[in-house]
Amino acid sequence: MDMSQQNNNVIAVFDIGKINKRFYLFDSWLNLVHTDERIFEEIRNNDGQQCEDIAEIRRWMHSCLLMTVREGRYSITMLNATSARDTLESLREHDNEIIFYEDNGFRFSAGGGTDETTASLVPYIKGTDRPFILVSTGAWCKFINPFNDEPLSDEQQQNGRVSLINVNGQEIKSSQLLLGIIHDSNVARLDDRFGVTGELYKTIRIRSNKIGRLMAGGPGRIFFRKGIPPGYVDNEADLSRFLTYADAYHQMVYDLVDVCLESYRQIIAANDCTEIVYVTGGFAWNDTFVRILAARLPDKRVFASRIENPTALGAAMTVFETAFGTGLPSVYLGLKAIINND
Repeated sequence: MDMSQQNNNVIAVFDIGKINKRFYLFDSWLNLVHTDERIFEEIRNNDGQQCEDIAEIRRWMHSCLLMTVREGRYSITMLNATSARDTLESLREHDNEIIFYEDNGFRFSAGGGTDETTASLVPYIKGTDRPFILVSTGAWCKFINPFNDEPLSDEQQQNGRVSLINVNGQEIKSSQLLLGIIHDSNVARLDDRFGVTGELYKTIRIRSNKIGRLMAGGPGRIFFRKGIPPGYVDNEADLSRFLTYADAYHQMVYDLVDVCLESYRQIIAANDCTEIVYVTGGFAWNDTFVRILAARLPDKRVFASRIENPTALGAAMTVFETAFGTGLPSVYLGLKAIINND
């Protein structure tokens, strides 16, 4: 194989999220060289329940691969996919390991599929020798502790938010709760109350003295005092007490972080050895969220990992050595230390 051909070799990864379905190509340095994104409407199964349109997703996946082959710019050496475990099972064809693809004489070796929780951990397991907790954010907030293999307590088994997940043959603790829809639904209420449009909250920055005032504000929450309401919007929170949109937003996120910490505490071991918290996903870019979280975890070093595709990157890393026959290159994780010292 000549060098020019080798430089065009890529790993293809399908990241099948709850909302967005993405197709990625990673080169031999794990640089992202191509992305395609689709959103599919859910359908109803035979029981009338909403579910993924697996047939349509498969057609899109095959279309992405065929287009890559026909364009000829890149040569796919390995294929992998990452998604929730049940979605991966639905995508399997003919008892293969995930979509062993063959079309018009082109055939790709395929990985077995990597569930999204395992995939999200891989870049950080490979990238650090320090014990850490991963906070994967987006539609869900998932707290994953690769250094806690304690069995579930009776309470944890009953509440359903905490589970043991298998990562490389080891069962570790993970907890999750809805985050994105709760945040966005309450932001919509704030937008309406203060007469703003667009995504003003994305421009808001928070300072340490403001966080200090929130932490000294007394017991209890203003938002979510009775937990997350069925419709996600806390209409009982009195917005008339806030003079500005920023004040209301800061308080809402502070209280939402407080809800998240209930799940965080569920995955901390009795003899906790973790030193670092990595926040990844959409909320890693939210200055208010990460700085409040860091302030509430004074015994940890908190880093926002600001890369767009951590789960897909992890799926590519799991098959990298098979694809290229070499060790993993250094990977940029976009780490920013969150320090409340302004």
